[in-house]
Amino acid sequence: MAQVNEKLQNLSIKDLHNMEEVLALCEEIEHIQNTLEYLQNGLNQGILDISDTAKRMEEMKQKEFKIKEKAVLSVHKNKITSCQLISHGKMKTKYQTRCSGKRPRLDSYEALIEYLYTFYFGETIIKHDYSFKTIYEEALQNKIRTEEPKEKTIRDYRNSYKAFITEEFEKRDIRTITPSEMKEYIQRVAHDQEDILDHKMSKKRFYKFKGVLNLAFDYAADHERQYIPYSPVPKGNHIFKKNLVELGYAILFSTYTGVREGEIPSLKWSDINFSNQTIHIHSQQLDEMRNGKKEYYYEPTTKNEKGVSRDGRFFPFVAGDNIDTLLSELKKKQKNLGIETEWVFAKRNGDWIKTDGYYSALYYLCKGNPTKNQKGLGLSLSNNHAFRMALNSYEFIPKGLNEVERAKLLGHSPEVNLKHYTFSKSDEYIDELREKLAGNSGTSRYLKIIPFQDKRKSPENRYSQGL
Repeated sequence: MAQVNEKLQNLSIKDLHNMEEVLALCEEIEHIQNTLEYLQNGLNQGILDISDTAKRMEEMKQKEFKIKEKAVLSVHKNKITSCQLISHGKMKTKYQTRCSGKRPRLDSYEALIEYLYTFYFGETIIKHDYSFKTIYEEALQNKIRTEEPKEKTIRDYRNSYKAFITEEFEKRDIRTITPSEMKEYIQRVAHDQEDILDHKMSKKRFYKFKGVLNLAFDYAADHERQYIPYSPVPKGNHIFKKNLVELGYAILFSTYTGVREGEIPSLKWSDINFSNQTIHIHSQQLDEMRNGKKEYYYEPTTKNEKGVSRDGRFFPFVAGDNIDTLLSELKKKQKNLGIETEWVFAKRNGDWIKTDGYYSALYYLCKGNPTKNQKGLGLSLSNNHAFRMALNSYEFIPKGLNEVERAKLLGHSPEVNLKHYTFSKSDEYIDELREKLAGNSGTSRYLKIIPFQDKRKSPENRYSQGL
């Protein structure tokens, strides 16, 4: 929005007959300046091609000067002349004019035009508030005026804004937000939304989040305004999908160690000793209903200790093996993402993951989700218990561990290990005999997944206590 400043008001009515056109030129200049600032930020952050962007910026600067010249000459009635002056023993050309009792004299015509533009229009344009909050409100009001959406649609937009837009982000100048920063923000908000990892956040809700962003940035990039040259909001929705696979680290860890489902979220980095190469498993995550809501809490004992701590158990690993590689990679990833947390398996905001989220991720990974047309791995197992059985029968036993040693690693009694975790299939026994008769001693060492009847048919009908 433009207004006439005091200097222009002092001009005659005759001089001001074209003021509306002049102020339109000033606003066009502001649009160009906004775009130049946006492009410069892109160059500084290395996200725009230098040669192409520099050429575009030079063309825009030339256009900016032409518009400034037109605006100045529309209100400045004194002649602009050149003169020759001797400065430091050399003859120099100076450009001059009369302006409000002064005679500005500058080295170039372009410099004099810039001087006059600042003199006349330096206070003409009321600087627009380019914060995300202001632009969003403008965009929503524009949508209401031009599209007449239903009251529910307007309410959804406002509720989604409150749910997803942080105080820090709503103060950001939209002209300075780059595509990479936009992706990072979407990722961070998605992680901070606890329901995503618990599979309670639907695609529809995620799309509402992006709808808020698109409304504001598309409005700002519209040709009528051109506050920004283009919207930094990514077109695809792969970020939403990525949030649903962060639990892959926890699932892999379970296949390598056979830990119980409840023992995964409660594992802390202080429980990992990279020097001694041991994992101290001595706690679990439990839940209970409080005021009609499920609350999760840290229990400093394992399931078999039955509420009386006996310091849990220790699981060894070897430098460079699967466990060491996974933990080292996860530690590095948290550092790179700036996640400060005590939990080994944490969300983006540093909070621990939930057993319900872990179970759902594993269930859908193995069996798929027909309601959302998502294919799984085609496995008949659907919970964490199969990993414990497979690790015991197809890793520990072939490596020569007795039932007492196996029980210590998995955290139960030797009797339970023999009765519920140790078995063999006849066809695999025949395969091993065939290998030995062929002179190939030893057994297969790869992890095998054991199909078994799942007592809990779906993640919706389960309890979160780990097996």
